[in-house]
Amino acid sequence: MGFEVLEAIKNYVEMEYKIKIDVDKLQDNPYLEYRVPNYAYKKHKNGKDKKDKDGYMVIDYDKTTWETKYAPLGDDSAVSIDIY
Repeated sequence: MGFEVLEAIKNYVEMEYKIKIDVDKLQDNPYLEYRVPNYAYKKHKNGKDKKDKDGYMVIDYDKTTWETKYAPLGDDSAVSIDIY
């Protein structure tokens, strides 16, 4: 499946940017860069977590940070897109 992903990237770059690349001559496989939230939760003055009416901890979006992660696109890669 990884070859199809690389071919799709190659076709997109050629159509969008008019740049021809040979995926067979790449030194390294391309990497997918994505961001993951590190949630911070609101707390009461006594240090206990605040919870909503359903018992879930309340997220403090002002203090939530984002971590950048990387995933290599190799021969065994697949792309799955879920649309809700």
